[in-house]
Amino acid sequence: MRDFHNRPSTNIKDLRRHHVLQRHSMLKRLMVVAVALGFVACGEDSGPMSPGAQGPIDNPATVTINGVELLKAPVGLRLASSASVQMDQSGGTVSVDGAWLSVPSGALSGSTTISMANGSDLWAYDFGPDGLTFNSSATLTVKITVAELQAAGIDTNALAVAYATNGSSNNWQVLGGSYDSVKEEIELPVDHFSVYALCVE
Repeated sequence: MRDFHNRPSTNIKDLRRHHVLQRHSMLKRLMVVAVALGFVACGEDSGPMSPGAQGPIDNPATVTINGVELLKAPVGLRLASSASVQMDQSGGTVSVDGAWLSVPSGALSGSTTISMANGSDLWAYDFGPDGLTFNSSATLTVKITVAELQAAGIDTNALAVAYATNGSSNNWQVLGGSYDSVKEEIELPVDHFSVYALCVE
């Protein structure tokens, strides 16, 4: 016959306490694992994407406004910069940050202060006085290197110039332009003043 008197006594409260402690220990372990996985996930997501990594298909170097793909300005060109030159019938040149406007002799009917400015998020230049028209075309030249175009994923043959119609930055029209990969600059004849910006044709 078994000796029930010598068998260790079982306290129900002790068993319950034991189970509770086990559950708490398991929850702590699960929390530690979850936190560790969270740190790993954050570490994997941080930092820039490698060139071969999957990412957005939109070109971060351009922005499309009403169907026209415009180039964003490099950081250095986003700082406001301007220049003005007094010109007369003999013409002249005004330049700002790697771009310039050449006005030929006879293009102006009289003495005029020609202004040129940049400083927006777009690779663009604003000219004044507003609405000025030329008797013969002036020439806008903008320096942009082949390396800069390649970095932006833009073919040299696709580079063009657009202008803001009716003075609105929300409406653009592509004019064209001719890019010289040797001189690394694009040229465009200009008949009137507006805001002109580099774009993808």
